[in-house]
Amino acid sequence: MNPCSPAPLEILDTLDWRRFAAEYWDRRPVLIRGTGLPRPPFDPNELFESAVIAAQRPGAAHRIRFSAGQRHLVDPGDLLPRPEDASFDAYDRRVTGQLAGESFSLMVLCLHSAHHPLWARERDFLTGLWEQVGQPGAGATTTLLHGSCVPAPPAVRRGAGFLYVALGARRLRLGRDGHWSAAEAVPGDLVYWPAGYRHTADPVPGASGATATVHIGIPRERTRHGTGLPSLLAPGPNPVSPQEGWGGDGIHVPGGDPPDDLPAGLPPVLAAALDHFRQAARPAALERRVAREALLQATNGGLHPVPPPARPGYFTDDDAVRATERVLWSEVGGRQLVAACGHVLETDLSAPELSAVVGLLNAGETVLVGELAPPARSLLSRLAGFRAVERL
Repeated sequence: MNPCSPAPLEILDTLDWRRFAAEYWDRRPVLIRGTGLPRPPFDPNELFESAVIAAQRPGAAHRIRFSAGQRHLVDPGDLLPRPEDASFDAYDRRVTGQLAGESFSLMVLCLHSAHHPLWARERDFLTGLWEQVGQPGAGATTTLLHGSCVPAPPAVRRGAGFLYVALGARRLRLGRDGHWSAAEAVPGDLVYWPAGYRHTADPVPGASGATATVHIGIPRERTRHGTGLPSLLAPGPNPVSPQEGWGGDGIHVPGGDPPDDLPAGLPPVLAAALDHFRQAARPAALERRVAREALLQATNGGLHPVPPPARPGYFTDDDAVRATERVLWSEVGGRQLVAACGHVLETDLSAPELSAVVGLLNAGETVLVGELAPPARSLLSRLAGFRAVERL
Protein backbone atom coordinates (compact mmCIF):
# COMPACT_ATOMS: atom_id res chain seq x y z
CA MET A 1 0.00 0.00 0.00
CA ASN A 2 1.19 3.50 -0.80
CA PRO A 3 2.42 5.18 2.41
CA CYS A 4 0.48 8.28 1.36
CA SER A 5 -2.80 6.39 1.86
CA PRO A 6 -2.26 4.15 4.88
CA ALA A 7 -4.89 1.75 6.20
CA PRO A 8 -6.62 2.52 9.51
CA LEU A 9 -4.72 1.27 12.53
CA GLU A 10 -6.55 -1.37 14.54
CA ILE A 11 -8.02 0.01 17.77
CA LEU A 12 -8.72 -1.70 21.09
CA ASP A 13 -11.21 -0.15 23.50
CA THR A 14 -9.99 -2.29 26.43
CA LEU A 15 -6.55 -3.62 27.32
CA ASP A 16 -6.48 -7.25 28.34
CA TRP A 17 -2.87 -8.44 28.60
CA ARG A 18 -3.73 -12.07 27.90
CA ARG A 19 -5.50 -11.18 24.66
CA PHE A 20 -2.83 -8.63 23.78
CA ALA A 21 -0.05 -11.22 24.14
CA ALA A 22 -1.93 -13.79 22.06
CA GLU A 23 -3.05 -11.52 19.21
CA TYR A 24 -0.70 -8.54 18.98
CA TRP A 25 2.63 -9.12 20.73
CA ASP A 26 5.35 -9.57 18.08
CA ARG A 27 2.59 -9.74 15.45
CA ARG A 28 0.99 -6.41 14.53
CA PRO A 29 0.54 -2.85 15.83
CA VAL A 30 -2.52 -1.62 17.69
CA LEU A 31 -3.82 1.55 19.35
CA ILE A 32 -5.33 1.15 22.82
CA ARG A 33 -7.68 3.88 23.93
CA GLY A 34 -6.82 5.54 27.21
CA THR A 35 -10.31 4.90 28.54
CA GLY A 36 -9.59 1.18 28.27
CA LEU A 37 -6.32 1.14 30.23
CA PRO A 38 -6.70 -0.33 33.74
CA ARG A 39 -4.21 2.30 34.94
CA PRO A 40 -2.24 4.82 32.87
CA PRO A 41 1.47 3.97 32.62
CA PHE A 42 2.38 7.62 33.24
CA ASP A 43 1.07 10.69 35.02
CA PRO A 44 1.78 14.14 33.49
CA ASN A 45 2.83 15.62 36.84
CA GLU A 46 5.26 12.76 37.51
CA LEU A 47 6.59 13.08 33.97
CA PHE A 48 7.43 16.73 34.52
CA GLU A 49 8.93 16.07 37.97
CA SER A 50 11.10 13.35 36.41
CA ALA A 51 12.29 15.71 33.67
CA VAL A 52 13.25 18.32 36.29
CA ILE A 53 15.18 15.76 38.35
CA ALA A 54 16.92 14.38 35.25
CA ALA A 55 18.00 17.90 34.26
CA GLN A 56 19.52 18.53 37.70
CA ARG A 57 21.38 15.25 38.16
CA PRO A 58 25.10 14.94 37.35
CA GLY A 59 25.74 13.74 33.82
CA ALA A 60 22.52 15.29 32.49
CA ALA A 61 24.22 16.04 29.17
CA HIS A 62 24.35 12.30 28.43
CA ARG A 63 20.61 11.84 29.03
CA ILE A 64 19.05 15.07 27.72
CA ARG A 65 18.84 16.47 24.19
CA PHE A 66 17.50 19.99 23.57
CA SER A 67 16.94 21.60 20.17
CA ALA A 68 15.79 25.08 19.25
CA GLY A 69 14.48 25.09 15.69
CA GLN A 70 17.06 23.11 13.71
CA ARG A 71 19.87 23.79 16.19
CA HIS A 72 20.97 21.22 18.74
CA LEU A 73 22.15 23.02 21.89
CA VAL A 74 25.08 21.34 23.62
CA ASP A 75 24.51 23.41 26.76
CA PRO A 76 20.81 24.39 27.01
CA GLY A 77 21.34 26.07 30.39
CA ASP A 78 18.11 27.49 31.81
CA LEU A 79 16.10 26.20 28.83
CA LEU A 80 15.78 22.88 30.65
CA PRO A 81 12.88 22.25 33.06
CA ARG A 82 13.24 23.81 36.52
CA PRO A 83 11.35 23.15 39.77
CA GLU A 84 9.76 26.61 39.73
CA ASP A 85 8.13 25.85 36.36
CA ALA A 86 5.86 23.36 38.19
CA SER A 87 4.20 22.01 35.01
CA PHE A 88 4.69 21.44 31.29
CA ASP A 89 2.38 24.37 30.50
CA ALA A 90 4.39 26.86 32.59
CA TYR A 91 7.66 25.46 31.24
CA ASP A 92 6.43 25.81 27.65
CA ARG A 93 5.43 29.44 28.19
CA ARG A 94 8.80 30.32 29.72
CA VAL A 95 10.89 28.58 27.04
CA THR A 96 8.77 29.92 24.19
CA GLY A 97 9.29 33.43 25.55
CA GLN A 98 13.04 32.95 25.93
CA LEU A 99 13.29 31.63 22.36
CA ALA A 100 11.09 34.43 20.97
CA GLY A 101 8.52 31.94 19.71
CA GLU A 102 11.01 29.57 18.04
CA SER A 103 10.00 25.91 18.20
CA PHE A 104 11.88 23.60 20.56
CA SER A 105 12.26 19.93 21.40
CA LEU A 106 13.25 18.30 24.69
CA MET A 107 14.25 14.63 24.83
CA VAL A 108 15.00 12.87 28.12
CA LEU A 109 16.54 9.39 27.91
CA CYS A 110 16.27 6.73 30.62
CA LEU A 111 13.49 8.73 32.23
CA HIS A 112 12.42 6.00 34.65
CA SER A 113 15.80 6.19 36.42
CA ALA A 114 15.17 9.76 37.59
CA HIS A 115 12.08 9.53 39.80
CA HIS A 116 10.85 6.64 41.96
CA PRO A 117 7.09 7.36 41.64
CA LEU A 118 7.35 7.30 37.84
CA TRP A 119 9.43 4.10 37.92
CA ALA A 120 6.94 2.42 40.25
CA ARG A 121 3.93 3.41 38.12
CA GLU A 122 5.58 2.22 34.89
CA ARG A 123 6.75 -0.98 36.62
CA ASP A 124 3.23 -1.75 37.82
CA PHE A 125 1.84 -1.18 34.33
CA LEU A 126 4.39 -3.45 32.62
CA THR A 127 3.96 -6.23 35.19
CA GLY A 128 0.83 -7.43 33.39
CA LEU A 129 2.77 -7.73 30.14
CA TRP A 130 5.75 -9.50 31.73
CA GLU A 131 3.39 -12.06 33.26
CA GLN A 132 2.29 -13.03 29.74
CA VAL A 133 5.48 -12.75 27.65
CA GLY A 134 8.34 -12.78 30.18
CA GLN A 135 10.50 -9.97 31.49
CA PRO A 136 13.36 -8.96 29.16
CA GLY A 137 16.79 -9.47 30.65
CA ALA A 138 18.21 -6.33 29.05
CA GLY A 139 15.46 -4.11 30.46
CA ALA A 140 13.13 -1.64 28.80
CA THR A 141 14.01 1.96 27.99
CA THR A 142 11.89 5.04 28.68
CA THR A 143 12.22 8.24 26.62
CA LEU A 144 10.28 11.49 26.98
CA LEU A 145 9.84 13.70 23.91
CA HIS A 146 8.32 17.10 24.58
CA GLY A 147 8.08 20.31 22.60
CA SER A 148 6.83 21.90 19.41
CA CYS A 149 9.52 20.97 16.84
CA VAL A 150 8.66 19.04 13.70
CA PRO A 151 9.66 15.39 14.40
CA ALA A 152 12.54 13.68 12.59
CA PRO A 153 11.93 11.30 9.66
CA PRO A 154 10.74 7.83 10.65
CA ALA A 155 13.40 5.38 11.78
CA VAL A 156 13.23 1.60 11.97
CA ARG A 157 12.83 0.43 15.56
CA ARG A 158 14.94 -2.62 16.34
CA GLY A 159 12.84 -3.46 19.39
CA ALA A 160 9.15 -3.45 20.14
CA GLY A 161 7.67 -0.21 21.42
CA PHE A 162 4.84 1.49 23.22
CA LEU A 163 4.10 5.17 22.69
CA TYR A 164 2.02 6.90 25.35
CA VAL A 165 0.46 10.24 24.42
CA ALA A 166 0.63 12.45 27.52
CA LEU A 167 -0.15 15.90 26.08
CA GLY A 168 -1.54 17.00 22.73
CA ALA A 169 -3.13 14.86 20.03
CA ARG A 170 -0.79 13.07 17.61
CA ARG A 171 -1.25 11.73 14.08
CA LEU A 172 0.49 8.34 14.00
CA ARG A 173 1.81 6.35 11.06
CA LEU A 174 3.33 2.88 11.40
CA GLY A 175 4.88 0.92 8.57
CA ARG A 176 6.87 -2.19 7.73
CA ASP A 177 7.68 -3.83 4.38
CA GLY A 178 5.88 -1.06 2.53
CA HIS A 179 2.58 -1.50 4.39
CA TRP A 180 1.46 1.47 6.46
CA SER A 181 -1.36 2.12 8.92
CA ALA A 182 -2.43 5.33 10.62
CA ALA A 183 -4.56 6.67 13.45
CA GLU A 184 -5.05 9.79 15.52
CA ALA A 185 -4.15 9.39 19.18
CA VAL A 186 -5.36 11.70 21.94
CA PRO A 187 -3.89 12.18 25.42
CA GLY A 188 -4.14 8.95 27.38
CA ASP A 189 -3.93 6.66 24.34
CA LEU A 190 -1.25 3.99 24.03
CA VAL A 191 0.16 2.64 20.76
CA TYR A 192 2.10 -0.63 20.36
CA TRP A 193 4.24 -1.81 17.45
CA PRO A 194 6.45 -4.92 17.05
CA ALA A 195 10.14 -4.77 16.19
CA GLY A 196 11.08 -3.65 12.69
CA TYR A 197 8.42 -0.94 12.27
CA ARG A 198 8.92 2.65 11.26
CA HIS A 199 6.74 5.20 12.99
CA THR A 200 5.99 8.90 13.03
CA ALA A 201 3.97 10.83 15.58
CA ASP A 202 3.20 14.23 14.05
CA PRO A 203 1.16 16.93 15.78
CA VAL A 204 -2.39 17.16 14.47
CA PRO A 205 -2.60 19.99 11.89
CA GLY A 206 -4.11 23.13 13.35
CA ALA A 207 -3.48 22.09 16.96
CA SER A 208 -1.72 24.61 19.19
CA GLY A 209 0.62 24.11 22.10
CA ALA A 210 3.44 21.69 22.78
CA THR A 211 2.99 17.95 22.97
CA ALA A 212 4.51 15.24 25.13
CA THR A 213 4.89 11.54 24.39
CA VAL A 214 6.73 8.75 26.19
CA HIS A 215 8.33 5.87 24.32
CA ILE A 216 8.89 2.51 26.05
CA GLY A 217 11.42 0.46 24.09
CA ILE A 218 11.47 -3.30 24.69
CA PRO A 219 14.40 -5.37 23.36
CA ARG A 220 13.38 -8.24 21.09
CA GLU A 221 16.78 -9.34 19.76
CA ARG A 222 18.30 -12.62 20.86
CA THR A 223 20.77 -12.05 23.70
CA ARG A 224 24.37 -12.22 22.48
CA HIS A 225 26.91 -14.51 24.11
CA GLY A 226 28.85 -12.54 26.69
CA THR A 227 26.16 -9.93 27.28
CA GLY A 228 26.20 -8.98 30.94
CA LEU A 229 29.75 -10.14 31.66
CA PRO A 230 30.91 -6.64 32.69
CA SER A 231 28.30 -6.55 35.46
CA LEU A 232 29.18 -10.07 36.63
CA LEU A 233 32.93 -9.53 36.64
CA ALA A 234 32.99 -5.94 37.90
CA PRO A 235 31.52 -5.79 41.41
CA GLY A 236 33.69 -2.81 42.32
CA PRO A 237 34.96 0.43 40.76
CA ASN A 238 36.85 0.35 37.50
CA PRO A 239 40.54 0.75 38.44
CA VAL A 240 41.30 2.15 34.98
CA SER A 241 38.59 4.82 35.17
CA PRO A 242 36.88 4.84 38.60
CA GLN A 243 34.56 7.73 37.74
CA GLU A 244 33.30 6.25 34.48
CA GLY A 245 32.46 2.69 35.59
CA TRP A 246 33.00 -0.32 33.38
CA GLY A 247 31.08 0.74 30.28
CA GLY A 248 29.08 -1.56 28.02
CA ASP A 249 29.60 -4.90 26.36
CA GLY A 250 31.34 -3.56 23.24
CA ILE A 251 35.14 -3.96 23.34
CA HIS A 252 37.33 -2.41 20.65
CA VAL A 253 40.21 -4.61 19.48
CA PRO A 254 42.68 -2.76 17.24
CA GLY A 255 43.71 -4.47 14.03
CA GLY A 256 47.20 -5.10 12.68
CA ASP A 257 50.34 -6.53 14.27
CA PRO A 258 51.51 -5.23 17.66
CA PRO A 259 54.56 -2.95 17.66
CA ASP A 260 57.98 -4.46 18.39
CA ASP A 261 58.81 -2.17 21.28
CA LEU A 262 56.08 -3.23 23.71
CA PRO A 263 57.27 -3.38 27.35
CA ALA A 264 57.75 -6.80 28.90
CA GLY A 265 55.07 -6.26 31.54
CA LEU A 266 51.71 -4.54 31.71
CA PRO A 267 51.49 -0.91 32.81
CA PRO A 268 50.50 -0.72 36.49
CA VAL A 269 46.95 0.45 35.79
CA LEU A 270 46.29 -2.45 33.39
CA ALA A 271 47.91 -4.91 35.77
CA ALA A 272 45.54 -3.68 38.49
CA ALA A 273 42.57 -4.14 36.15
CA LEU A 274 43.66 -7.68 35.25
CA ASP A 275 44.06 -8.57 38.92
CA HIS A 276 40.64 -7.11 39.61
CA PHE A 277 39.03 -9.34 36.99
CA ARG A 278 40.89 -12.40 38.30
CA GLN A 279 39.57 -11.77 41.78
CA ALA A 280 36.04 -11.11 40.52
CA ALA A 281 36.08 -14.35 38.49
CA ARG A 282 36.86 -16.54 41.52
CA PRO A 283 33.98 -18.99 42.17
CA ALA A 284 32.85 -17.49 45.50
CA ALA A 285 32.91 -13.89 44.23
CA LEU A 286 31.18 -14.84 40.99
CA GLU A 287 28.50 -16.79 42.86
CA ARG A 288 27.70 -13.71 44.97
CA ARG A 289 27.59 -11.52 41.88
CA VAL A 290 25.27 -13.91 40.03
CA ALA A 291 22.94 -13.98 43.03
CA ARG A 292 23.04 -10.18 43.26
CA GLU A 293 22.22 -9.82 39.56
CA ALA A 294 19.36 -12.30 39.88
CA LEU A 295 17.88 -10.31 42.78
CA LEU A 296 18.24 -7.08 40.81
CA GLN A 297 16.41 -8.62 37.86
CA ALA A 298 13.67 -9.96 40.12
CA THR A 299 12.97 -6.58 41.72
CA ASN A 300 13.71 -3.94 39.06
CA GLY A 301 10.47 -4.51 37.14
CA GLY A 302 12.28 -4.87 33.82
CA LEU A 303 13.43 -1.23 34.03
CA HIS A 304 17.15 -0.69 34.47
CA PRO A 305 18.75 1.33 35.93
CA VAL A 306 16.34 2.06 38.74
CA PRO A 307 16.21 5.42 40.55
CA PRO A 308 19.01 5.82 43.12
CA PRO A 309 18.11 5.05 46.75
CA ALA A 310 17.22 7.80 49.15
CA ARG A 311 18.97 8.35 52.45
CA PRO A 312 18.45 5.49 54.94
CA GLY A 313 15.49 6.00 57.23
CA TYR A 314 15.77 6.78 60.93
CA PHE A 315 13.51 4.90 63.34
CA THR A 316 13.07 5.17 67.10
CA ASP A 317 11.98 2.47 69.54
CA ASP A 318 8.42 3.80 69.36
CA ASP A 319 8.14 3.47 65.59
CA ALA A 320 6.22 0.82 63.69
CA VAL A 321 6.83 0.09 60.02
CA ARG A 322 5.32 -1.95 57.24
CA ALA A 323 6.38 -2.92 53.75
CA THR A 324 5.32 -0.96 50.69
CA GLU A 325 7.21 -3.21 48.25
CA ARG A 326 8.03 -6.90 48.02
CA VAL A 327 11.36 -7.81 49.68
CA LEU A 328 13.43 -10.77 48.44
CA TRP A 329 16.50 -12.39 49.93
CA SER A 330 19.04 -15.11 49.19
CA GLU A 331 21.83 -16.81 51.13
CA VAL A 332 25.14 -17.04 49.28
CA GLY A 333 28.37 -18.27 50.85
CA GLY A 334 27.07 -17.77 54.36
CA ARG A 335 25.99 -14.18 53.67
CA GLN A 336 22.44 -12.90 53.23
CA LEU A 337 21.57 -10.65 50.31
CA VAL A 338 18.35 -8.61 50.49
CA ALA A 339 16.71 -6.84 47.54
CA ALA A 340 13.83 -4.46 46.89
CA CYS A 341 13.05 -1.96 44.12
CA GLY A 342 16.10 -2.97 42.10
CA HIS A 343 18.60 -2.43 44.94
CA VAL A 344 20.58 -5.07 46.85
CA LEU A 345 22.27 -5.00 50.25
CA GLU A 346 24.07 -7.45 52.56
CA THR A 347 22.94 -7.96 56.15
CA ASP A 348 24.53 -9.44 59.26
CA LEU A 349 21.28 -11.19 60.18
CA SER A 350 21.35 -14.97 60.16
CA ALA A 351 19.14 -16.77 57.66
CA PRO A 352 16.45 -17.66 60.28
CA GLU A 353 16.44 -14.09 61.65
CA LEU A 354 16.18 -12.57 58.19
CA SER A 355 13.47 -15.02 57.15
CA ALA A 356 11.39 -14.00 60.15
CA VAL A 357 11.68 -10.24 59.46
CA VAL A 358 11.11 -10.49 55.70
CA GLY A 359 8.23 -12.90 56.30
CA LEU A 360 6.45 -10.31 58.45
CA LEU A 361 7.08 -7.55 55.94
CA ASN A 362 5.87 -9.51 52.91
CA ALA A 363 2.79 -10.68 54.83
CA GLY A 364 1.79 -7.05 55.35
CA GLU A 365 2.31 -7.24 59.09
CA THR A 366 3.32 -4.30 61.26
CA VAL A 367 6.88 -4.54 62.56
CA LEU A 368 7.67 -2.86 65.89
CA VAL A 369 11.15 -1.33 65.71
CA GLY A 370 11.70 -1.46 69.49
CA GLU A 371 11.47 -5.27 69.43
CA LEU A 372 14.22 -5.69 66.85
CA ALA A 373 17.93 -6.39 67.28
CA PRO A 374 20.37 -3.78 65.89
CA PRO A 375 21.07 -5.69 62.63
CA ALA A 376 17.34 -5.89 61.91
CA ARG A 377 16.88 -2.21 62.65
CA SER A 378 19.74 -1.40 60.29
CA LEU A 379 18.04 -3.53 57.65
CA LEU A 380 14.79 -1.58 57.99
CA SER A 381 16.70 1.69 57.75
CA ARG A 382 18.31 0.63 54.47
CA LEU A 383 15.01 -0.69 53.10
CA ALA A 384 13.43 2.67 53.87
CA GLY A 385 16.10 4.25 51.65
CA PHE A 386 15.05 1.78 48.95
CA ARG A 387 11.46 3.02 49.52
CA ALA A 388 10.37 -0.52 50.39
CA VAL A 389 9.11 0.19 53.93
CA GLU A 390 7.34 3.12 55.55
CA ARG A 391 6.73 4.42 59.05
CA LEU A 392 3.14 4.11 60.28
